[in-house]
Amino acid sequence: MATTTSTVTSNGTLEVKPAEQKPQAQDSFFDDVHFLGDKEGRVVIRSPPKFESIEAERTYQKQHLAVAFRTFAKQGFDEGVAGHISLRDPLNPEHFWINPLSMHFSMIRVSDLVLVNESGEVLPGGAQHPINGPAFAIHSEIHKARPDLNAACHAHSVYGKAFSCYGRPIEMLYQDALRFYNDLAVYNRYGGTVISTEEGARIAKALGPTCRSVILQNHGMITCGRTVDEAAFLFIALDRCCHAQLLANAASGPGWEKILINKEEAEMTHKKSGNSSKMWLAFQPYYDQIVKEDPSVLE
Repeated sequence: MATTTSTVTSNGTLEVKPAEQKPQAQDSFFDDVHFLGDKEGRVVIRSPPKFESIEAERTYQKQHLAVAFRTFAKQGFDEGVAGHISLRDPLNPEHFWINPLSMHFSMIRVSDLVLVNESGEVLPGGAQHPINGPAFAIHSEIHKARPDLNAACHAHSVYGKAFSCYGRPIEMLYQDALRFYNDLAVYNRYGGTVISTEEGARIAKALGPTCRSVILQNHGMITCGRTVDEAAFLFIALDRCCHAQLLANAASGPGWEKILINKEEAEMTHKKSGNSSKMWLAFQPYYDQIVKEDPSVLE
């Protein structure tokens, strides 16, 4: 199994180097992504790096957070000052990084990210910009309620908004929907613009102890993950599932009834195609694209 180690260079960027190769069968990541390589185990898929320090991990995570915003811009998830992605700080887990208010997703760099504490106060060490109040109300409560999740995404995507009016989860109609099998909650009320942590706590409660994603009735959706990569890809995937569901609903009729996937196949596919490792891997092509087009995103 080939893995990597990471160090922060003098200019603040992250340098990832190959490490000693080991048998891949011992690593659950490689089992989760079920790739095929060579007989000797030298041809392997990329995997999350191993960090030599918590500072190196923080740099890496912030770089992927900045790229997630750029990716959301490319996907058309921007809308004025709406939308936010948060990342739990590896050094201080009660704090998190988030986007500055009124900066377009397509312009965000690592140096633009804002660090806030559990009271919503902007801290030294990050960009000194104001943040979105509703963003703090929602994300702070999710981070408190779910210590297993380190990132959360919310944006006013077109298909997410359209589907949210039903106040129900997507149906298990096609393979990609199975990423969300028994892993998609619904917050079945609309309390107006989220201006209090009490409303954020209700959203976190609706997410529950195990789900990574939640449909917000008449509002949109939130996706979460152990990494920002996982959370961001799940948002892209869920928005496309909402789109596909709306198309399926529109086409359904006599002789064209929808066929749901069976429980056994749904459970197996969710485990194989919706696990955290696979979701991390699925985001990496988006990361590559953004960094190649504009390396300054990492500054």
